[in-house]
Amino acid sequence: MLFARGFFILLAMSADRKKELLACFGLVFATICWGISFVFVKTTVEVMPPLYLLGIRFLAGGVIIALIFWRRFIKASTTLIVHGSLIGLLLFTAEVFQTYGIKYTTAGKNAFLTAVYVILVPFFHYFFNKVKPRLRYVIAAVIGFWGIGLISLTEDFTVSLGDWLTLVCGIFYAFQIILISVYAANEDPIVLVIWEFLITGVLSFAAAPFVSGAMASSMFTFDSVIGLAYLIVFSTILGYGLQLVCQKYAPPAPAAIIMGMEAVFGALASYILLGETMTQKMITGCVMMVAAMMMVEIDIIGYFYPDEYVESAYVIDYEKLYSEGIRGLIFDIDNTLVMHDHPPDDRSVRLLGKLEDMGFKVTFLSNNKEERVRSFRDGSDAAAFYIHKAGKPKRGGYVKAMEMMGTDRSSTVFIGDQLFTDLWGAKRSGMRNILVHPIDPHEEIQIILKRIPERVVLSSYLRKNS
Repeated sequence: MLFARGFFILLAMSADRKKELLACFGLVFATICWGISFVFVKTTVEVMPPLYLLGIRFLAGGVIIALIFWRRFIKASTTLIVHGSLIGLLLFTAEVFQTYGIKYTTAGKNAFLTAVYVILVPFFHYFFNKVKPRLRYVIAAVIGFWGIGLISLTEDFTVSLGDWLTLVCGIFYAFQIILISVYAANEDPIVLVIWEFLITGVLSFAAAPFVSGAMASSMFTFDSVIGLAYLIVFSTILGYGLQLVCQKYAPPAPAAIIMGMEAVFGALASYILLGETMTQKMITGCVMMVAAMMMVEIDIIGYFYPDEYVESAYVIDYEKLYSEGIRGLIFDIDNTLVMHDHPPDDRSVRLLGKLEDMGFKVTFLSNNKEERVRSFRDGSDAAAFYIHKAGKPKRGGYVKAMEMMGTDRSSTVFIGDQLFTDLWGAKRSGMRNILVHPIDPHEEIQIILKRIPERVVLSSYLRKNS
């Protein structure tokens, strides 16, 4: 995913991007529900044993969703049932450790320590998929575990039982996220949710009598019933239900960072509703945990990667572009087709003539003055369109160019030499883009300054694609 890494709000959105964005918003809502749930779990386990709480919560959630989507439920394949059951087994294990953990630590610490899965997910991906983790993942892990120490360690450098149980819970959540990302991509997420909940609920009820004795009416107080109602509807049905549905469309990276923010919502809810206090050391640890999550999951540099990076506009395979349905080409002029402020040369004239013969429509899109842009058009390809003072990277010029050529985002390619001007505008407009090396390395000072961060992005891009 991108976004396909991280967050997509700044990018122009195709249909797939819109699905990803909506999925991310759905995960945000689920995360808020989970964050508040720490408060209700904490108050409910004071009168109701954790396994009974889990049994009622998840079995009720599974039955309710199964009744709503009963046609899909009864048609589930054996493979889908097995996969949903495996996810349920991991969820059951994680929830047991988390729910027992919260009995012996604060709700706020429980929320933050659970979020260790955000740091672990990339390393588990490496273990299973043999993809070497980036250096920033290693740095994030060091910062994250340092933060965990500040949150959990007492003055005599011991960790409470509740904190240890919560950390184990985070490990199983990491496995659950990986398994969901594998199964939800190709299977019905609603049926996966149903079986996940049913297995978690059944396992909880099966173990409860051996661990906590028989169920008693004293477990059902006004506060525990309210807590159960919230946990069933918001934390379980909406929260975990949205997780499975949304992870079908949201890539693992943004999904993990968004879900990891339940730690923040949990700590805030615990502070506001339960009056829990946090020491300066714990607050510092929480900040370090959030910083580690951000380092692991948000790949800001990746937002600026070009779709393609080639030596020159003159080596692009235009025949291939045409066969792929591209009909409109938008060119930057200066340092893309000719040197800055130079007139058309033989090479540019031949290329543009060839493109016209092939059936392409061409637009010159430049931030330069009209006299410069019009003169280049008139001297190279009189049939081409031109837009001067386009205000790149604003989207207006790119959209206007497509309107003039009668093309759309799927049938248009932009070609230019500046990453943060030319290509960023094309990316914001949702069109395919090709970055070329500047023809002349001797440029104006404002462009030279922009080349410095460009080199950082391109270095990352080349490492990733090597």
